[in-house]
Amino acid sequence: MISVGNLTVGGNGKTPFTILLARALKEEGLKVAVSHRGYKGAYENMIKLISDEDQIFEDAQKAGDEPILIARNLKGIPVIVGKNRKAALKFLEEKVQPDVVILDDSFQHLKVHHDFDFLLFNGKKPIGNGFLTPAGMLREPKSAMKYADCFVLNDISGECGIPKIFKKYSTPIFSTSYHISHFIHYNNLEKCETSAFEGKKIYLLSGIGNPLSFEKSMRELDLKFAHHYQFDDHHEFSENEIASILKSANGQNVDAVITTEKDYVKLKKLGLDLERFYYAKLEVEINEMDTFNGIVRTIKKEIGT
Repeated sequence: MISVGNLTVGGNGKTPFTILLARALKEEGLKVAVSHRGYKGAYENMIKLISDEDQIFEDAQKAGDEPILIARNLKGIPVIVGKNRKAALKFLEEKVQPDVVILDDSFQHLKVHHDFDFLLFNGKKPIGNGFLTPAGMLREPKSAMKYADCFVLNDISGECGIPKIFKKYSTPIFSTSYHISHFIHYNNLEKCETSAFEGKKIYLLSGIGNPLSFEKSMRELDLKFAHHYQFDDHHEFSENEIASILKSANGQNVDAVITTEKDYVKLKKLGLDLERFYYAKLEVEINEMDTFNGIVRTIKKEIGT
């Protein structure tokens, strides 16, 4: 059992890292499955397999934004949803029989044994002000860092040293960088390069944990945006909210409204005319591949396949 978790609230990049890790383990010949709580989804309080090795099931759209995003990007890897991780793992053992299960957002979930814990941090502000919520960003005391098997600093750009908080540990550490590789049109799913938006008037729309990271990725492409409509993480968009944004876009002669892929899986459910909508396809790169590959090989060796 591999846990991908975080110590702080807010966007720490668990979903893109879970996708990257699952692909790497599959490439090593392992049979991988993913367990996700399904926060705010229809299946959070039950156990529901939303994809298997052959398909994504039709009712997966009700599972919540993150699990459906994971399933969309991990074709052939089963994804199960439900906050009762013990029951989810029992189902997987009986029906799927995977070599390894990735437990998304499970660092604080101690009812299930973890063989390996990846602890993820925002590369810019790893522990915020160092205080527990609500005074700070920490979900639990930073002393819990000693239980991690590996630290991952997400969304690092440029020359960035390792913060002092990590230097007291001998725990392996590596970092990731994010960049937008291309854009996908909402309606026809056609791939669009950055050049298609040069000189265009753009709105951004997002309901994610770290909207500033989205803005940074756009600026790195030298794409300017007139406004960024920001909503809370896991926000369920209403038809009225999107209609209001479309009205503004029409009045301001906006050429494109760009969202994240996580927002795309929510907005498409509304059934609105989103002809001017595109989502950014995010790519994650490991900056210290030797460290990451070594950990993946160690996991495979311990599984014994």
